[in-house]
Amino acid sequence: MKRIIVFSIFVFMLSLTGRGFSQGYEFDLNDLEGNSVKLSELTKQGPVFVQFWATWCIPCKEEMKVLNELWGKYKDSGFVFVAVSIDDQKSLSKVKPYIESKSYKFPVLFDTDKNVFSNFGGQDPPFSVFVDRNGSIFKTYSGYMQGDDAKLENEIKEALKIGKN
Repeated sequence: MKRIIVFSIFVFMLSLTGRGFSQGYEFDLNDLEGNSVKLSELTKQGPVFVQFWATWCIPCKEEMKVLNELWGKYKDSGFVFVAVSIDDQKSLSKVKPYIESKSYKFPVLFDTDKNVFSNFGGQDPPFSVFVDRNGSIFKTYSGYMQGDDAKLENEIKEALKIGKN
């Protein structure tokens, strides 16, 4: 039974690879100021790391610190980081104060109904997808552990090379 479940997960993850905007990975979400943000517009700048997080998720907040540092280091090279809050209506009011308290400047979007999170295969936060310049998923990540920093940085460097002319 375990093999069937593992195999099913593997097949699902393979199905995510190579699927771009035309296959349903486009999203249009509002940011902290209510502006519409589309994934296809973000990828014009470079590869996009989309982190799905919630204010109640401690590993999300730890990963966000690391991603903020990496974003600061690589944003001028074309690396785009966007944090997508999956907080529900009850905790939604905590998102903006939290972001402001940390002085984060990266885009923060809202997916309160979790449709985008589900479309990308998210189960529990933190869940992240790395989308290349072509709109295809480059990597997916579930969870966060201290020490993932070096791995994330190497994958940012690798993603920055994909699709460059």
